[in-house]
Amino acid sequence: MDQGEAGASFWESFYRPHPVIFALLLFLGLDLEFVVHYWFGITIVYTQFFYLIIVLAGLWYGRRAVWAALLFGGLHVLVTYIMTGQVSPDALVRAVVMLIVAYAVGTIVEQKQEYCDRLAEQNRALCGINGQPGPAGALPADTQENPEVRQT
Repeated sequence: MDQGEAGASFWESFYRPHPVIFALLLFLGLDLEFVVHYWFGITIVYTQFFYLIIVLAGLWYGRRAVWAALLFGGLHVLVTYIMTGQVSPDALVRAVVMLIVAYAVGTIVEQKQEYCDRLAEQNRALCGINGQPGPAGALPADTQENPEVRQT
């Protein structure tokens, strides 16, 4: 395997879901919320880590990343309310921004996947018209059954 293949597989790994890693990141995010925000009373900076988790959730799970954003945003607002006795506008803004980021990343990833699927379908159709092997190396089913269709 050459250097280009290794680099490609690393970047391609961001598009495959990793449930164990995602669960660990969710746990780490919840831990940050309770320890840093609730225990130490720090209300800023640590929430930036939530965006990394939300973006990875968007890359791996599409628009379902909104659920992670709801979890972190809602928990942030709830802990702020428990600590101060009131709903803070800055906590609400952070929660809304998390939702926007999750929705935007998830939508972009889903649209990219739809485009790739459409492109692959068109590629298979064009390979069938030309009688050439498709991306998987096999001829389309109609040319396998009728060898006269092949123009080799």
